[in-house]
Amino acid sequence: MDVVVAGVGVAGSFTLHYLPKNFEVVGIDKRTKLGYPVECGEIVPVKREMKDLLPNLDDYSIFEIPKKFESNRTKWMKFILPNGREIDVEFEMHVIKRDEMIRTLAENSGHKLILGKMFDFDGDVVVDGKKIESKVVIGCDGANSRIRRRLGLKFEISPAKQYVVRGFEGEEDTIYMYVGKKIAAGGYAWIIPKGEGLANVGTGFRVEYAERGDNIHKALDRFLREYPYSSWMLKKAEIIQKIGAVVPIDLPVKSVHGKVILAGDSASMIISHVGAGIPPSMVAGKIAAEVVTEFLNGRVELEEYERRWKNAMYDVMVRSNYLKRMWDKIAERDERVNKLFRIVSEKDMSAILRAKIPTKIRLASFLLPIVTTFL
Repeated sequence: MDVVVAGVGVAGSFTLHYLPKNFEVVGIDKRTKLGYPVECGEIVPVKREMKDLLPNLDDYSIFEIPKKFESNRTKWMKFILPNGREIDVEFEMHVIKRDEMIRTLAENSGHKLILGKMFDFDGDVVVDGKKIESKVVIGCDGANSRIRRRLGLKFEISPAKQYVVRGFEGEEDTIYMYVGKKIAAGGYAWIIPKGEGLANVGTGFRVEYAERGDNIHKALDRFLREYPYSSWMLKKAEIIQKIGAVVPIDLPVKSVHGKVILAGDSASMIISHVGAGIPPSMVAGKIAAEVVTEFLNGRVELEEYERRWKNAMYDVMVRSNYLKRMWDKIAERDERVNKLFRIVSEKDMSAILRAKIPTKIRLASFLLPIVTTFL
């Protein structure tokens, strides 16, 4: 076997799609139905936005999302603070049909798929007690990656929970993002319209930032039914699906280990301050396929993978992690969030969304240890 792709989510499906058909490749996933359940908000910035977000990328064609994989196209991001203040940012997004995209790319790749099977790793991937020997293993098995854990790698993860609802009554061209301890302790909550009254409604929640006895399940139900700045859009919402997941919120780990490379969430390739995992996984999957192709043809070593994906994305991940660590310092109290965000304009928020750090925000980060003492 030339390549085993372990995990067929976003990173895995893009890897399979770009690996040449003449290689002997197998994709393995624990799910019998690829892409299901949908464990994320399903948003990808349009190509124009990705050029701004990842300026070092040499090919943006993967962000030309076909219409068949798009359920909605949004134009605005609306950020809502705990006191109800709204900050609107123009930022165009595809709301994708993630399950259809993953399934189509994987099934049309021409490579063998083994579905509905748990796998282990002991230097090679093991399925049903049998080792699948290969020249390369590409670990694309998500934030809880078994391969990553077998390699002894660690990074911070956060739980998330999401409902898919029918009966959303807000603006279909707007993604709503919320902060506040009652509904998203240490993280943020979201409403992402999927079109025709459907929406992804969810929250990220870190228990160390929450009130004693609170949990993610209570927080999401409050957000849906009680929170004044969200429930008015969801009063008629019918829950049609419930999803729980974990997401990485840390800097990436080393991604090349002998013949093993890690792509996407399994390596914590995340734009952590906004929890964006799909675009980095798309990019990582494509780069993994390209480097592995060159490696098997004797032109490069696998370490080239780490150099290429870092050149494409690492700087934005570092800035994003800086913003996330800033947020961690102010998120303990909603009053602190409200006060400190008085200095944040729409222009500042637009920059922050794009993982840029306005000068006033960078200055505020140095003053935070002093300022938060009095807030």
